Amino acid sequence: MLIHDRIPQEIFEIILRLCLDSEKPVHNLESLQLVCRRWRDIIAEASFLWGTITAFEGRRAFHKALRMAKNSSLDIIFFDDYLEWWDIPVGMKIDRWASLDFFTLAAEKIDQWRSLEIGARKMGEALAFIQTQNPPPKLEILRIDADNDYYPVQEGPGAVLFRGAPATQLKHVKLRRAPIHIPSLGLAGLKSLFLRHIPSATAADIVTILTNSPTLTTLRLAKFGDALLRNQPAPDDPNPSPIHLPFLVNLELEDLPLPFFGFLLSNLAVPQLRSLQVTDHPPEIVQLLALKTGNLNTTLTSVTSGARDYEILLNGDCKITIGGLVIRLASETGLTHYSMDKVDETFGGLSDHLRGLCLADLPLHLECRYYLPVLSDLEWFTRKTNVTSLTFSCGARRYDAVNTVIPLLGRPTSRPSPFWPLPQVEVFNIELGSTELRRLVVDMIKSRHTAPQNPGVLGMVPKLFREIWLYHCGDCPLPSPLAEIMTEVVQAAKGADVHWEWRKALW
Repeated sequence: MLIHDRIPQEIFEIILRLCLDSEKPVHNLESLQLVCRRWRDIIAEASFLWGTITAFEGRRAFHKALRMAKNSSLDIIFFDDYLEWWDIPVGMKIDRWASLDFFTLAAEKIDQWRSLEIGARKMGEALAFIQTQNPPPKLEILRIDADNDYYPVQEGPGAVLFRGAPATQLKHVKLRRAPIHIPSLGLAGLKSLFLRHIPSATAADIVTILTNSPTLTTLRLAKFGDALLRNQPAPDDPNPSPIHLPFLVNLELEDLPLPFFGFLLSNLAVPQLRSLQVTDHPPEIVQLLALKTGNLNTTLTSVTSGARDYEILLNGDCKITIGGLVIRLASETGLTHYSMDKVDETFGGLSDHLRGLCLADLPLHLECRYYLPVLSDLEWFTRKTNVTSLTFSCGARRYDAVNTVIPLLGRPTSRPSPFWPLPQVEVFNIELGSTELRRLVVDMIKSRHTAPQNPGVLGMVPKLFREIWLYHCGDCPLPSPLAEIMTEVVQAAKGADVHWEWRKALW
């Protein structure tokens, strides 16, 4: 029995909808109609499948989609030359057309608009038509994205959309580097809000939106400079009223002025919060964690409650994940050498705030990706944390550096205070990228599994590895012969479960 005969037609139509690419939905639908006559008829009759109206596919597809959608809700998507040649599918010809022409035609069914998404370099031109229209009565989703590093953010008060009439029917708003006058939208009753680098926005604008949107479930605020605090450098009331967001589940704050950062974390009442992501440079994070007021302790404790382990990722920045809490310490230097002093200060601040969790004892998964720890870093992790799982996933460009780190794990440090680095590690993961690295890994495993008790060495001798996971570095030739590699590792590991990729070794 064919699939369209085995399931209800409405379920089959939903499956077809999930197969569509938002950039070329008409092309996808026309291809699906070629499967058989029954599919052709189902797709032709399901008007909601044709509701994505995009400038990307050109005029012919635009007119067909608008006709086939009939009275269904419409998702309007306009991109100008914001898309580069590498964004365009191979073999696809792009019929570029002006924003005024596109929106003039799409506005014939403006009462059916459910969502509006604009991505443009010439944002002023793209928004010009929208400024002259009343708010579409069914518009629930607004996304405006001018996030392109080649073009500066437009300063000034921002464009007033929809003739200045409040778009109170909006439920989901995403604005990135968009020259929009936020107050004129009259945003209230939102379910999700994402604002990134909006020059015209002020702290007062954002607080007003939050206060009027108690139904928010997701909030992301990012990349606002000190201009955010104009006309409101900091709340004057020493005991401001809490902002109640009883349904907020996900909160992400990145690179905000410290006073506003602190104000939000201290005054948001978010009893259902499950995920909190905070990104900034280490000095600001440390100052933020020094706050002792309001709801900060409650919020941090709530999102980390029940955590049985945590993760630290050393990448282009340092990312600390504890339960639903993610703190990203941004690096201005690309993390060629990370300052563990800043990590230590942040670690101490977290330890002061987290009730019921002792980070020094909690199992830690340490992953080193593009940044590799030096001996002093290994000493810090050994003395301050409980690393039980260690991963190196550095790519071919960093394998010379990996070759210098692996031997450090295979012997105690030299005097005056020798110790075994990361002795609690029981799970070891690494990408094998060279014959030399393979030899160093095998020697390190042998050394840790045969380490004798030595009264002159501080701390404990290394635990035996329980699991070893070896992976192929995609940038490097496949290690060969594989059977020989696995045999060496299995013999050195003495009883550990050894895996190649996701398969357990049978050697």
